[in-house]
Amino acid sequence: MFGFGKKKDYTATILNTGESFEVKGGINLLQAALNAGVKWPHECRVGSCGSCRATVKTGKIKALNDFAYVLDGEQLKSGMVLACQTRLQSDVEIEVDFEQGAIN
Repeated sequence: MFGFGKKKDYTATILNTGESFEVKGGINLLQAALNAGVKWPHECRVGSCGSCRATVKTGKIKALNDFAYVLDGEQLKSGMVLACQTRLQSDVEIEVDFEQGAIN
């Protein structure tokens, strides 16, 4: 009636590869990428390792958890997010370092 519970689908574009994929409403960015066949770096899928980090260049996201326990202040200021803990609120353009590993 008022749009509550209605989840929109968005598009994510990886700027450094040119790949785009659909992100169904309610699915986190990492899961949507994996569903689309993107070989996105990841290890834990719960936000503790930091290996799924990406930088949002344009668009809006919703953080499912605070990223500050894994990412430092400079990373947060640059727009870095954890894909496994991110839902989209608009279409986004992102950059992913496909060679990255977990943050120790």
